[in-house]
Amino acid sequence: MAESNATQVILTDDGIKIIKAQNTADNAASGVTDLNDPNLMSVIEKQTQTAQYAGLTSQYNVVLARAKEANISTTALTTAYTSMNTFMTAILTDTTKASDVNRDTYKSLTDAYNTALSNVQTALSNNFNTDISNMQSSVSVASQAASSAATVASQATVTGNNASQVASQAASAANQASADYTALSAGVKDGSVVHITTKTAIDSAVIGTAEIADAAITDAKMGSISANHLTAGTIDASKVTVANLDASNITTGTLDTDRLNVGKLSALSANLGDVTTGSLKGVDIVANSFSTPNGSFTTDSNGNVVASNLTIRGVTNLVYNAALLGGNGSSIPGWGLNGEPYYSNAVLFDGLPAITWNGDATGRWDNYANSKFQPVTQTGIPYSASIKFKDYGSASGMLYTFTLGFFSAYDANTRVGYLQQVYTTNGSDSGIQTFTINNAIVPSNAKYVAIQLYAYNGKGHAAFSSPMLTQTAQSTGYQPDTGNVVSAGEIDGSVINGSTINGTTFNAGDIISNANNTAQYYPMTITPDGTYKSTYFDSAVGLQSSVASGAISYKYRSMIGSGRYLAYDSVINGQGFESQSGYTSAKDTTFSNPETITGYVNVTPASGIYLYGPTQKINFAGNADNIGSNGITMDAYGNIYAQANSSYWRIRDINSNDIVDFGIDTAGANNIFFHRELDIGNFHINTSHIRLSSIVDDVNVTKQWQLPDIFISRDEDGKLCGVDDSVLLNATLATVQEQQKQIDQLNGHNMELEARLNKLEAKLNG
Repeated sequence: MAESNATQVILTDDGIKIIKAQNTADNAASGVTDLNDPNLMSVIEKQTQTAQYAGLTSQYNVVLARAKEANISTTALTTAYTSMNTFMTAILTDTTKASDVNRDTYKSLTDAYNTALSNVQTALSNNFNTDISNMQSSVSVASQAASSAATVASQATVTGNNASQVASQAASAANQASADYTALSAGVKDGSVVHITTKTAIDSAVIGTAEIADAAITDAKMGSISANHLTAGTIDASKVTVANLDASNITTGTLDTDRLNVGKLSALSANLGDVTTGSLKGVDIVANSFSTPNGSFTTDSNGNVVASNLTIRGVTNLVYNAALLGGNGSSIPGWGLNGEPYYSNAVLFDGLPAITWNGDATGRWDNYANSKFQPVTQTGIPYSASIKFKDYGSASGMLYTFTLGFFSAYDANTRVGYLQQVYTTNGSDSGIQTFTINNAIVPSNAKYVAIQLYAYNGKGHAAFSSPMLTQTAQSTGYQPDTGNVVSAGEIDGSVINGSTINGTTFNAGDIISNANNTAQYYPMTITPDGTYKSTYFDSAVGLQSSVASGAISYKYRSMIGSGRYLAYDSVINGQGFESQSGYTSAKDTTFSNPETITGYVNVTPASGIYLYGPTQKINFAGNADNIGSNGITMDAYGNIYAQANSSYWRIRDINSNDIVDFGIDTAGANNIFFHRELDIGNFHINTSHIRLSSIVDDVNVTKQWQLPDIFISRDEDGKLCGVDDSVLLNATLATVQEQQKQIDQLNGHNMELEARLNKLEAKLNG
């Protein structure tokens, strides 16, 4: 290529060292000045504050969510955080240079936030203590109610005994009256005064109603009375106990159903007619046909069902992977484990493994396990749950909670309602227990439901197993989360139109037949939370792509390795593209083992292209026939490398005019050309008349000579701007002149010595 007005610059090693040393000194001085200035926040302090402030923001979001769930006011906390966030954002926007900072304002904002945060945390603690107190009060009320019920039952027993005693006395009196009547039946003598004793006889029909005073016969004087003689009046049924009652004699009035107790309806009548009200509960109905009044649902004697709107719902375990299949260490597919829980099959619960916690939750709530969130089908309906539990002897007074929670979003921090079972430890082994939660009603703002496990305030060791979550009012025993089978008949037809299918898992094809498919994946699966997964296995690799939560992810897992198995992950979401490389220490057949990351590439609108790791590079391949070998490569540090056939790396303006040409060929034949004036450190190099061309010492490997300061040109501010050839030329001429004088003197001495030598030689020859 043709070059015009190019200036070739050669920097000696000492020149370059001088420039670097000067820059390092200037930067160090500037950094010390920033650190010593109380009104400046240095670059180092900014970087530290950025990391700490990110942790503060995370803490604020967690406390805010919990306070709102407990209906605790967060106005003061939000105001304090907003003020501090505005102040800190302005300072931390640029972390590459120091910024002015008002330390008094910074301290007052920090103090205000810490005070507001402490108040909210105290309120949260008080709220929890109140909940525990209310639970204890509820238990006390239930105990009092049970005691009252026992008292009422005892009183009823006393009343029944008294009534039985009165009836016995009445029967005794009636028997005595009958004996007296028999004795008097023999008659008495006429007289104005008659003394009737038990031996007096009264003839038939002698005593009539006129001789008996009104209300003169009491209960004690009554014997047996035939019911045939009762022809009028009213008998209060509450005053009579009937041993045997013929139902055919009940011809009018109302018989309450709570007074009816029969083994079969046929005991009442062979034909019931139309039962138009009430309900049948807890009975088996055997019928030739059945239908609703409006005909919306009918079934005939052959089992054919016709329904205008039919929902078939079995008792389905909604806990995804309730059997903990594929669990390994701190990873269980379908479960969110946090901190210290792990998969364990050391102790089995009816043949099932457990989620075991062995850790320290002193002074805090540890939400260490969450089941996969399942969408709720509608609000206002009941859910129930059960689980098996075993405490291995945790510190006395610890709490373990089994919680059925409802959430407004797919996030554990958005809980909007819950019921829970709380277990308080006593320091000993609890044995295997079963916790149940019944009739948890879905709040109006809930969208998801899940099971949560907590530990609180102490060191402990416990296990949970066999979780069960159902859309029912009462909890049931454990069943695998394999869904239900409609075994009666078939659902025919190839097309379902105009329908909405909720809470259903779709599997395409059969379970992949490969030894590496330990999690029993199907080729394609759509889960109720909207996640789509496509999976592939062979003897060498496992591949899985998924669409979930607005993102597309791709996973590559090598099935071949020895201590290291290659693992690649890529994600495309609303923020950009992310791709990472690494490895797992064990074969990852569930696409969930912990990974060691060796490098990644992020491409986002916020950060641009971000590289990390020794294998992450940007290759510029060029556009010649030998594409891929005549461009450049940039590594994660920003270093630039030539490719095999590269000649130059050029910087040009918008019109393709050369600014700098860097020769990058492997042979070293192409030089570096600058097509503009240079400013290098304190040197201003004008390519028209000043050159850095003084080579002082190119002989010694360890340089012994340097250019004196007198030959260096400085500007009006005293800054170095190069080497002026005119100064160097004058110095050279002066040096030559001085050397010429020395040469002349030496020549004179030489001539004198030569004359003496001639005389000496003559004498010797003489």
